[in-house]
Amino acid sequence: MIHIKDLLKRKEKNTEESLGRKILRHRLTILYRSVLVVGVIAAAAIVVVIQMKNRVFGEYQVISSVPRESISNATIRALGENILIYSSDGASCINRKGETLWNQTFEIQDPIIAICQNIAAIGNYNGRTIYLMNTEKTIGEIDTKMPIRNFAVSAGGIVAAVLDDTADITWIYLFDSSGNTLAYFKTTMKDSGYPVGITISDNGYLVSVSYLYMDNGMMRSSVAFYNFGPVGQNEIDNFVSSYDYTDTIVPFVKFLNNEKAVAVADNRLVFYEGNQKPVSIADVLLDGRIEGVYYGSGYVALVYNDVTGNALYKADIYNDSGKLEDTLMLNLQFSDILFHKDKVIVYNEQECLVHTIGGMDNFNGKFNKQALTLIPAAASYEYVIVTPDSIDTIELK
Repeated sequence: MIHIKDLLKRKEKNTEESLGRKILRHRLTILYRSVLVVGVIAAAAIVVVIQMKNRVFGEYQVISSVPRESISNATIRALGENILIYSSDGASCINRKGETLWNQTFEIQDPIIAICQNIAAIGNYNGRTIYLMNTEKTIGEIDTKMPIRNFAVSAGGIVAAVLDDTADITWIYLFDSSGNTLAYFKTTMKDSGYPVGITISDNGYLVSVSYLYMDNGMMRSSVAFYNFGPVGQNEIDNFVSSYDYTDTIVPFVKFLNNEKAVAVADNRLVFYEGNQKPVSIADVLLDGRIEGVYYGSGYVALVYNDVTGNALYKADIYNDSGKLEDTLMLNLQFSDILFHKDKVIVYNEQECLVHTIGGMDNFNGKFNKQALTLIPAAASYEYVIVTPDSIDTIELK
């Protein structure tokens, strides 16, 4: 026999279950709709990105143009978003409006320049002074006290320099931006070899030196890493790792960021990784004479003369893990190759190629004025062109 109270309880329970199911269905409906909306937005964003990457431009328009004073025999480089101009008599920095931000006078016959992000270091081969400056001001001078052979600079203004002593001895010095000595160690032909290349990580903790030496009449090279952070303090001369290569010269070493570096030899391309004790992660054997090495935005391009006769040059583009991402066949005598985000820009004074890495050519055309230097702007497909008498900002159309 079922009592009325039991029936009421069952009814209440069924009502609660029904209400719970309705609430659950409502919440699931909202969730499904939200997921659908997010999916549609993501798909639309992907389509827009793909369209932008595959967008082809036929011309450009000049957004702004300001006059500039021409300096004979001067070299023009990008310094951050500004423009660095230097010659044997000094250096200056101007912005895109043509306004002078600073001037530095010096006398340099055989200049060495190193740039990292917004900071530049300029010195004279066999000289004893390194001048430091950034996008806003001149920072100061470093007195090396010994002849300069090579140097590199970090984003914070730490300079790693190769200094000459005697015929058999060279020194590796680290200076801060005020010229104070942070660390130093001696190298000899007998123990390590002669330092032919040097680089420093953006944060200034890691230094890599490429050495060349003879071993039983055979030419050898080694790429050594030094850690000047806390981890390297317990190591002799801050030495943390090294890799040896037989019958080759490694004239080029470069940190691509704080934990990845690349070395280019005459027969191989090697990538390293690690923010404390770098290790080799990719070793690519090369076939052909390298005509140039270009880098930026986590990419490295090796340029060869094209032997097929289909183009003037071939450029193999690798990512910072050593994977071949793209190969460009170039039919222009270029003055520079730049990387900006996922784009590679190849140009000379009259022509320019903008190519999406792993994609297609976005622009392949001619300049209306002589282009001495091209600098990518923050906005997509905007570039600053330094001409002999003006600074022009252009936008591809």
